[in-house]
Amino acid sequence: MTATDDQLAALDRVVAERLDGWTHELIEFLAIPSEGGDAVALRAAADWTAARLRRLGASVEVLEVDGAPPLVVGEIGDGPRTVTAVQHYDNQPASPLELWTTPPYEPAVRDGRVYARGATDNKGEFLPRVWAVEAWLAAIGPLPCRVRYLVEGQEETGSGALDALLGLRPGLREADAALIEGGGLDFEGRPQVVGGGKGIVVLDLRVRTMAHDAHSSLTVVLPNAGHRLIAALATFWDADGRPAVAGLAAGKRAPTDDQLAAIRSMDLSTLDDIRQDWQVSRFVGGLDGYDALEALTFQTTLNLQGLWAGHTEATPKTVTPAEANARLDIRIVPDQDPSAMIAAVRRHLDDHGFGDVEIIPREGEPAWWTPPSHPLVRLAARASEDVVGMPASVGVSMAGTVPMFQVCAANRVPATTLGAARDDCRAHAPDENIRIDDLGIATRITARFLGGFAALPEVPRVP
Repeated sequence: MTATDDQLAALDRVVAERLDGWTHELIEFLAIPSEGGDAVALRAAADWTAARLRRLGASVEVLEVDGAPPLVVGEIGDGPRTVTAVQHYDNQPASPLELWTTPPYEPAVRDGRVYARGATDNKGEFLPRVWAVEAWLAAIGPLPCRVRYLVEGQEETGSGALDALLGLRPGLREADAALIEGGGLDFEGRPQVVGGGKGIVVLDLRVRTMAHDAHSSLTVVLPNAGHRLIAALATFWDADGRPAVAGLAAGKRAPTDDQLAAIRSMDLSTLDDIRQDWQVSRFVGGLDGYDALEALTFQTTLNLQGLWAGHTEATPKTVTPAEANARLDIRIVPDQDPSAMIAAVRRHLDDHGFGDVEIIPREGEPAWWTPPSHPLVRLAARASEDVVGMPASVGVSMAGTVPMFQVCAANRVPATTLGAARDDCRAHAPDENIRIDDLGIATRITARFLGGFAALPEVPRVP
């Protein structure tokens, strides 16, 4: 059903009345330090999630496999169509803690925003999808569709157990549509909607040059592992910071006319938002305009996450390190195979004389994209426009990675973003935050989407 104007006005009043209480609920959730590797906190976050979905009135099941946090599954509604909201309760590490204005797990409200790790990614994006259902039930009545929540605890570490968890209930992959974990507004409040996310490969490089660390006075005769790894990494990018590893384009699907047209219709102000928030005057390789938007969408990336060797603490220690390590991530596009990316890095190292550098794969997941002209993506744009009163910018893919391939690929389920996070939310960084007003906006957008989804003439599978 499509809600009437009077019904939507009543729903909006419910959102306004409850937003303060909902914000305090988010603050409670954010106080759980559910970082990857902290089994106790992850369990606490899973329990909190399950309890919240039960309060909503959803039927809840908690699925588990050995060695992984639980997958919380909640379902509510009896409509003929099902939309799956793909979410997570785990967080990126909050370190370095000294860069936070207030402690990351002591949520603080300042200038109309909630500051905490997970404020946007993903606790502050998950809860509006719960609140939207709650507001619909309160203001309008029974849901026009079935909403399924899949809330995992490993998204920030690669969703390694998600396939196994979904395999416990194969029907969980059967749906008419899926919502990617988030969505966005630019700094001017214009909606940003895309139909997918890139895949990712994460790997470590490790090299050892001698049996153990040595006194630094011996560096004139002993090989430093840090020097060796830096020399290897220096071959990975050109002088302007662009990837120089051959084979990273292997398997890449060529952009369609529909995708290229979507990029060309996007508002270039999003590039200004990036420059403003990260305070850079020039992009890598001199990219700008639509070339930059196309690169963000279609280019396979090669990123150095971290580099460590020897002694890095405040008190000096005169040591020549025997081992050095680096962590890389590679963002991939549809049809690219994570194993092919690892093979390309291996060939590059060998061809440049660094056969002694070991590769340790950490995670890998493919990309999943829905065409920008798909009715689901267009519905997300319309629902967003109805709330914010500005035309949506419809793109192809977020630059980051979400586990939509695992959820959607088996049944060719279309997916879209939907929400109200901003580019200055600082997800994955110190002082992560979300605007309280945007929590209400995301809730109202989601409610309109649910009504529109039930009324779509058809929801085609992804080709």
